[in-house]
Amino acid sequence: MLNIKINISLLLTLFSLSMIEVTAQNHLSSPYSRFGMGEMNKRMSSMNASMGGVSYAFHSPTTINFTNPASYAAFDSLSSIIDATFSYKYHSLQESTRKQSGSTINFDYLSLGFSLGSFWKTAIGFQPYSFINYTINQYTPFNDTAEIKNAFNGTGGIYELYWGNAFKIGKNLSFGLNASYLFGYYNKYQAVEFPDNQFLNFKKDNEFQINGALFSLGAQYFIPIKETFLGLGIVYTPSIPTLYAKKTQYLLTYQNTSYNETIVDSLYWKGTKNIAISLPQTLGGGVSWSSEKYFLGFDFTWTDWSQFEMEESLDTLNDAYKFSLGGSFTPNLTSAKYISKITYSAGYFYEFTSLYLKDRQINKFGINFGFSFPMKKSKTRFNIHFEYGQWGTLQNKLLQERYLLVSFNLALHEKWYQRRILD
Repeated sequence: MLNIKINISLLLTLFSLSMIEVTAQNHLSSPYSRFGMGEMNKRMSSMNASMGGVSYAFHSPTTINFTNPASYAAFDSLSSIIDATFSYKYHSLQESTRKQSGSTINFDYLSLGFSLGSFWKTAIGFQPYSFINYTINQYTPFNDTAEIKNAFNGTGGIYELYWGNAFKIGKNLSFGLNASYLFGYYNKYQAVEFPDNQFLNFKKDNEFQINGALFSLGAQYFIPIKETFLGLGIVYTPSIPTLYAKKTQYLLTYQNTSYNETIVDSLYWKGTKNIAISLPQTLGGGVSWSSEKYFLGFDFTWTDWSQFEMEESLDTLNDAYKFSLGGSFTPNLTSAKYISKITYSAGYFYEFTSLYLKDRQINKFGINFGFSFPMKKSKTRFNIHFEYGQWGTLQNKLLQERYLLVSFNLALHEKWYQRRILD
């Protein structure tokens, strides 16, 4: 009972910290987050991210792999897992000869997994779904000495609260379902600023409030081959024909003063109206080869972004394809040497994103590696994950982003149903 109280207290503390981070954070996103639903979150555990995102045919009693809900079937029947990750990201943006850089600390996810029986395992969690945070300034000549500034800005994000369940059928087959609630807001505005106050600047502001449901179905099958396993995994997320959104739009004129903007007049206000957003379907599959010491996997993901629709939006997206290859190695879990108990992981991913701008496909790749450190006399693990990536291109006057991400994860593994006896 004492263990249950401690774990619940820790979970509530971590959840409170994550909510503080969500309300306060200004997630450093790419300018490409201007399009569609913004920059999509990885939505995977730190361990899976360190292997390049390989997750469809991966399961572990010490990791909550929420990418494939069927993986929950690997949870220990007498234990619980509290899994939380925060990350630091440094990135630089380049357009032709202009460069800028920045960094931020972000909340990645918080999840809890436990058993409801020998064949029924469950998980709940909270994580970002997408981010929007960009500032794009374009300049056009006004006269011989001045320019007109066209500013495009966006802030906000969408978050996901999910509940997943997995059911094991026989020794090697499992099925799972994640049911998620999406909610959040974002703001997009466009402003035109003149070089002096002889002309009024004007701004068009669009505010969105989002909420809706999302479901993911998963299955895993592991075929024993001597002392190894061949794993197969698949996940399908159906399209959402109607994600509910409220949009508020207004246009105003203003002047820049020494300290801030002074609103001159509100030209119109459309009020709040309901609009429809259609999210695309996603299909992913993977294969793995594993033993007690090593894991090697390959994943492929297709997302039907060409079917994305948002009322009053002019964004046109393409289908996205992602390939992931990665693995991990643990020298000897039973060794007396601590260094032999550390799990070493590495991976690579390449993604043809949904963006096609100025006759160029916008692609993204990342190189990953990580370390998983076990705690003494416990299955609790502390994980560190590094990722170096690149997004976009400098061709045709487009933007290129390069980033370095470091994530810190604690996967606390405790027995909930065992009473401790103190001497």
